[in-house]
Amino acid sequence: MENLAPSLVLLWDVKRSLEKGQSLSLGIKSFLARKRENNFADQVESWWLAQSNPNLCFDKQKITVTRKYLLEILEQGLRGQGILESLKAYESELILSCEDEIQKHIAKLPLILMIPLMGFIFPSLMMLLIGPLLNAIQF
Repeated sequence: MENLAPSLVLLWDVKRSLEKGQSLSLGIKSFLARKRENNFADQVESWWLAQSNPNLCFDKQKITVTRKYLLEILEQGLRGQGILESLKAYESELILSCEDEIQKHIAKLPLILMIPLMGFIFPSLMMLLIGPLLNAIQF
């Protein structure tokens, strides 16, 4: 759950770097320096290597549309175009996407929380109900 929107973290790292007057590549490198908890960071690393080495090829078909769009914005920035305003506009869309993902996860929580109830609490309640009944049957 803490790794809900890694593309948003990449966007924030790059945006922060550009707002400080640093380069785009420095923002990407700061994202790659983070602890790797998802496969998106690995995908970004292979994309980054493909950008710096023309012999390598990165297949964008393996990633989602929102992440592909973010990488395309970053490619424009690597070509020398200004992307700070595009990043700011896309940030609000990513936040909405993240909120939708959170709502989907919240909708699944009642079912997930039923597992401990059915696994631990329900059998103990049944023992409390059936125990006295079995004790009464023995006499």
